[in-house]
Amino acid sequence: MKEMDANLRNEVVRWQEKLFQRSVRRQVRFHKLKEQIGVTSGQTCLEITVGDGMISARLREGGGQWKTLTFSEEAKTSIQWFVNDPVDVFEGPTIQEADGTFDLVVIVDALERVRDDYAFIKECHRVLKLNGRLVITATRKLLFCMGICPLRSMLGLSWKARGLERPGYTGTEFFEVLKDGFDVPETVFYSTWLVEIPGLFCEALANKLTHGIYNMPRENTGTEEFYHYTRLNSLATMIYPLMSGLSFLEERLLFIIPGHNVVCKTKRRVWRVRKQPILTDGRSIAEATINTKIGTAAPF
Repeated sequence: MKEMDANLRNEVVRWQEKLFQRSVRRQVRFHKLKEQIGVTSGQTCLEITVGDGMISARLREGGGQWKTLTFSEEAKTSIQWFVNDPVDVFEGPTIQEADGTFDLVVIVDALERVRDDYAFIKECHRVLKLNGRLVITATRKLLFCMGICPLRSMLGLSWKARGLERPGYTGTEFFEVLKDGFDVPETVFYSTWLVEIPGLFCEALANKLTHGIYNMPRENTGTEEFYHYTRLNSLATMIYPLMSGLSFLEERLLFIIPGHNVVCKTKRRVWRVRKQPILTDGRSIAEATINTKIGTAAPF
């Protein structure tokens, strides 16, 4: 990316800051993420992201030495508006860092973009220090999703339209990816259909108004984009009270309404493949437990 004009850069960041302040979903994502990360002062950190530069900038407010890894030149260009630290494109299959480099690895909505997620998590494990931490945000895959999946497709925001490899993770799938190298002391679910449904409409409209992904400014961002940002900010200001009210309500209903996103904090341990025990008849212990009454040896 060519050298940025300082005034232009400040203007881009100023408008994106305004839009971030009017996005309840992005703010909740950041705060849930930050709660799990904690203080990063004096630490070496790797952020792996799809390209939300405002979250990248906010993460750095906690201190530490940061590096960002993303998945396209467009995302790299976007993030460089917001941070001065190194930003590289992941070209796979390995992360180009030495073993035990980082105290913290943060994956922000990016694991769904990796085809071999198990191998990628193993790479994250490799570049972490012995007592390092891995924090991940991802979409939660629910069997009953209140029409959100069809709505995403209708609005052009489906996982396939966004170039992802999978729609998200169930709890079991998440465990399978992490179980060989990490303990998971805390998992938090957030963002129910109360916020997700109107939020998806707002996101689709914002992208349409800005003729692209509204929170990822392009290299040639200029006067035309600022005009779109002005209109978008006016619209977001009107909608914000409604979204804030819905977010306040869902915080009190999360115990009965499932969250559609997940953030988990993990702790690195020695990588050891955990194989689930299989009985002689080919069933797993879990299957045998489900299909057998306690105190018997035969399924009913």
